[in-house]
Amino acid sequence: MKRRDFLKYGAAGLTAICVGDCAPWLLESEAEAQRRVTRGIRLRITDGIKDMATSNSINAAQCYFWLYKADEPDLPAEVPGPIIFATAGEQIQLTLSNELDQPHAFFIPGISRSPGLPARPIFSSGPILPGAPPRTFRMRAPLTPGTYMYFDNLNAPVNRVMGLHGALVVMPRVRRTGRNRMTPYARPTRTVQQLFNDLGSTAWFPGFAWDEGDPGAGSFSPAFRQYIWLLHQASPNLFAEVGDFKGEFNAGEFVRRFLRDEFSPTNNNGVPQYFTINGQSGHFAHNNPYTNPNNRAGEPVLIRVLNAGLWTHSLHMHANHFYVTAINGLVQSNVIWLDTFDIHPMDMVDWLVPYHRPPDIPNLRGIGRSDPGLTTTRGGQTWPPIEEINSRIPAAGLSVQLSPLSYPMHDHSEPSQTSQGGNYNMGLIAGLNFTGERIGLGSVVNFPHQPIKLPPGGDPVSPPTGTHPPTSPPPWFDRS
Repeated sequence: MKRRDFLKYGAAGLTAICVGDCAPWLLESEAEAQRRVTRGIRLRITDGIKDMATSNSINAAQCYFWLYKADEPDLPAEVPGPIIFATAGEQIQLTLSNELDQPHAFFIPGISRSPGLPARPIFSSGPILPGAPPRTFRMRAPLTPGTYMYFDNLNAPVNRVMGLHGALVVMPRVRRTGRNRMTPYARPTRTVQQLFNDLGSTAWFPGFAWDEGDPGAGSFSPAFRQYIWLLHQASPNLFAEVGDFKGEFNAGEFVRRFLRDEFSPTNNNGVPQYFTINGQSGHFAHNNPYTNPNNRAGEPVLIRVLNAGLWTHSLHMHANHFYVTAINGLVQSNVIWLDTFDIHPMDMVDWLVPYHRPPDIPNLRGIGRSDPGLTTTRGGQTWPPIEEINSRIPAAGLSVQLSPLSYPMHDHSEPSQTSQGGNYNMGLIAGLNFTGERIGLGSVVNFPHQPIKLPPGGDPVSPPTGTHPPTSPPPWFDRS
């Protein structure tokens, strides 16, 4: 390695660049730093040492990485590289330089329409030689909107797993056609289009559509609410060894060490010790407003989940089930509704989270799936017990301990929940935060810090219709 710059642990973990003539709604992405770039993107392929979950005089808790650094003065170095937002078919100018010792590249794979057959790449820089003058390329954003990963495809998978990866989000040019609501896709399937049409317009989905927002004072909610969850695993021992190695590290040996190295009671092996979302883990990920949605019930969000590593993660979401709308670029015909989904290496999966009212919040207004009176359709309480949020019945009062109400998203691949092989709940974790609820344009109820006194037999907000939402999903959704 040529150098080991120290990377400060950023507050957001992600930066965003919007290229070309991005429509204003693209700039509403949740990210720490946003930059509209008209002259093109400049990336330096470099390296650094990063603070991970914790750091003190006894435990350094650091890891060496390779990374794509945006050559902009106010965008920090970070792993993963910056999110790139673009509109489908848009011209992008990309300038690359390589400050490391071996050739590296920038690559965007295509979408395979035939299982088992490779797709033609959307862009491939080819090898960028060490120390060579910066090379400038012109490329077009994919014509198919969706979620993409860019990465270094040389010496696969070593260079990618070492940190040379990032997310590319491509949005469609068209907004709405006829009565159809906007979706993230140019050619949504019938069921995906119906799902987005139903958001905000049916009793099952009270509140907003995905492309609907309002800038009202005290109730601001942007349209096109979307988040990136880029998963990764890091091995400080193996990554440092690769950085010190003279020449190209053997890819087969790297994979063997990373996945199957022998147990070491002192963590002196090559298996991952850190499991991250957007480069962060534990508290730094779970309490990050740029990674975790902070919305009211009735404000659906799209979460784009990518896996740049070599582990399969079984992500489980609390509070809401989600709809899988696209897998590796293919918009789904059979939209499934579930709370756990496996994200394999190199997967790119879109989740639509409806932001229903969580079932353990007292539901006197009948919003979301819960029935009035805190009972299920068969009688009995909702689960988890209402005592977990310090609520009380009857309707004479309502007490909520904290606002927002936070619900975790964690990995059922249990080892990923630790840091350094033992620091539990400092691994791969995120969540959903509920700050209140919305039942229509301009109609907002915030979850209170203090008890609310309700009028006898009444409610501070009237339901949007005279009936409560159905107790089962629409028939065109598969619950499996």
